[in-house]
Amino acid sequence: MRGPSPGNTGFAVTEAVVAGTLCLLIIQVAWWVTAVQSRAATRIIDEARILDEDRLIHHLLVTELGHGRAQLDWNVDANELALRAFRGVGLACRTQPRNGWGVAASGYRSPDSGKDSVLVFSEHSGWQVSRLVGVARGGSLDCQDVPGFSPAIWSLDPPRPGALAGVYFERGQYRFSSGAFRYRVGNSGWQPLTSMGIADDSATLAPAGAGGVAARVLWTETHARPGSVSWTVWGVR
Repeated sequence: MRGPSPGNTGFAVTEAVVAGTLCLLIIQVAWWVTAVQSRAATRIIDEARILDEDRLIHHLLVTELGHGRAQLDWNVDANELALRAFRGVGLACRTQPRNGWGVAASGYRSPDSGKDSVLVFSEHSGWQVSRLVGVARGGSLDCQDVPGFSPAIWSLDPPRPGALAGVYFERGQYRFSSGAFRYRVGNSGWQPLTSMGIADDSATLAPAGAGGVAARVLWTETHARPGSVSWTVWGVR
């Protein structure tokens, strides 16, 4: 039997060294590709999130201001937007209860006697504001059959005899503070509506003409989306 050749043994060691070096290079390249892909994925996710939050801010401003008139229903002062935040509507029913006002109601949320008021319209008095002090079901009332509307009995203070329609609202405020776009009802705390990534000193709410609001947003995560976004939103004209 022939023994192993010393030359063959040396060649096998060389192959092992080359193979090990190539393996290390492949691992390093794989880690580099993974890191690049991770950074790219993070940036895409950040850009998508910021885009969604820009859209949210724009949607809220358009919705809130689009239902009201400047100075009458909302105003901007010291970078804060104070407004009647309209949340739903009630249409007078054909039959009325002995106590309260029977309406067919619908809205973004149910009326809340703890925080809502009602802007009531009647043929003789026009628009007047009353506090909403009670809400009850009105299943026995003869109301307009409108999809999405349900019969209810609202108690108003003061009452509004002969009312034809009403819009319920809460007193709210919007502003940019502590890195987020925020909202509060009445004098309660400011609740964040976006993530904490907005540059407070560069995000603004300001009057625009006779009936609009100019909004500007700058995100501190400039690697995700450089520059600022701005809109001008108009109320009812």
